[in-house]
Amino acid sequence: MALITLGCGAYGFTVGLRNGWEMGAYVAIKLPLILFITLLFNGLLNGLLGLVLGSGIGIRKSIQFLLTGFAIMAVVLGALSPVSFFATLNMPASGDGSGNHAWHGASLLMHTSLIAFAGITAHARLLHYVREFADSNRAGTHAFFAWLTGNLFVGAQISWNLRPFFVSPGLKVEFLRDDPFNGNFYESVMVAFKNIAQF
Repeated sequence: MALITLGCGAYGFTVGLRNGWEMGAYVAIKLPLILFITLLFNGLLNGLLGLVLGSGIGIRKSIQFLLTGFAIMAVVLGALSPVSFFATLNMPASGDGSGNHAWHGASLLMHTSLIAFAGITAHARLLHYVREFADSNRAGTHAFFAWLTGNLFVGAQISWNLRPFFVSPGLKVEFLRDDPFNGNFYESVMVAFKNIAQF
């Protein structure tokens, strides 16, 4: 839990820094929070999936695997924080110019890619251990990919509900939006691609 807080907090600070120190502090709190909420939602679900898929991995062990995976992910994100920091320093300020929406979209896609990379890398480190612990390699592999899919889906949607992480053009800095359940993460990714293509 300490690794998740420190690694994700460091990375989160660099994400929000584009909109100032206050936003940096907000995101440093929210990014670890996403992982803890995902753990809360998916811990029980992963345990049930593990049993249904015949891996023999129950709820307690699946939570331990998930917590370990998130800790590895946080270490990877902590190591990527200098990359995020220098990318943030080299982007134009959020209020400048007509390309605001394109830069906002580029930021969203860059951070989505880095966070997905860290998550998949962390889970890949666990695959061997899940197979070893499961009743069979096949059942362990099925359980692992079910967990990975669930974690990516739930984590992405929770991140949408806890937005903003960097402020959209024309909006103000705030900890949470007034309409956290309006829209979804996947729509925002499509809008980001559209904004970049139109720039």
